[in-house]
Amino acid sequence: MHLDFHRHLEGSHSATALVEVARELGIKDPIFYDAEAHRYRTSGELRAQVTMDGPTDDLTVFYNRIVSARAAYVSVQAISALTIRAFGDAAVDTDGCEMRVSLFSMARTLIDNQRGSWREVPPVVFADRYARPILLAVLAARDEVVAATGTPLVVRVGLSRTFESEPHYQALAGMVIEHAPALIGVDVLGIPASHEREPLPLALVRVLDRLRLHLPDLTIHAGELEGADAVERALALAPQAIGHGVRSLEEPATVDRLAKSSVTLEVCPTSNRLLIAADIAALEQAYAMTPLRALQIRHVRCVLGSDDPTVMGTSFRRELEVARREGVDLDRIKADSERRWTEMTGQTPREKASVIRQVENGM
Repeated sequence: MHLDFHRHLEGSHSATALVEVARELGIKDPIFYDAEAHRYRTSGELRAQVTMDGPTDDLTVFYNRIVSARAAYVSVQAISALTIRAFGDAAVDTDGCEMRVSLFSMARTLIDNQRGSWREVPPVVFADRYARPILLAVLAARDEVVAATGTPLVVRVGLSRTFESEPHYQALAGMVIEHAPALIGVDVLGIPASHEREPLPLALVRVLDRLRLHLPDLTIHAGELEGADAVERALALAPQAIGHGVRSLEEPATVDRLAKSSVTLEVCPTSNRLLIAADIAALEQAYAMTPLRALQIRHVRCVLGSDDPTVMGTSFRRELEVARREGVDLDRIKADSERRWTEMTGQTPREKASVIRQVENGM
């Protein structure tokens, strides 16, 4: 089965979806609307704003694509419309998908786009008036697409390691806990504007400890922008999975530790070639094979992810094809994927799909 374990909502808004929603809701931000020509841009014109055109060492090139898509976050209605389309694309592209939702950044962006200042919004108001309606819209969109397609889709809440405000994060965590039964777990993500690219601030760890009482399945982005030391810091928190993790290969002891653990690496080949091309090239030279294949040979559990498919100009099926061309053991990917899905949900993908069909049929 084609299971995508690492897909971010904010990087999944296609140019077509953005143009459609901008037209439907009259969003005339210059990114979507050409005021001089009195017309909305075409999806082809917009694509250059939201999709990278090649590898870069400048992470702002990636981040600016996300920011462009976020310009459409002018209302919960707009976010809902975009999310339905993003889940629909995932359902077509996969046999099951875990979508990651950076709830803090989405709420912050909504406030900013409505000409407010999120720092002036009290933490509880931030969580209840802004973040909660977004989360409910995302969950409703997920449920709508699952009912229409029968494809298992799950939602993981992401917390950024940039960690702008502990009171706001704590209020957000309290609200998320109320909706824990509808979620699959928590993710640590984000690209801080500092020399340390994959930090785990102590205050953030306190929030994670609180959330894990209700959402025990933890994933952490590590071993992408930093090396094996970042993977070791992540492993100290006993996550179930690590996003990316390919640079663990820089330290054989870290690879051995991963192989002896039950931790799964979520490898995103196209994303890594776009954002850390030099590191990938160095690993390929050192191991005479791609990082994913090298990890498999060393008995590390690995699954695939599309990461930010719009920004990266990819899809999950393209990631499978890339893995096939690079000699990855796809049977092992399948076995590791089904094991990880069962670990997350308590059901195999086939059992989950069967439950969905029964609910649709009113059984």
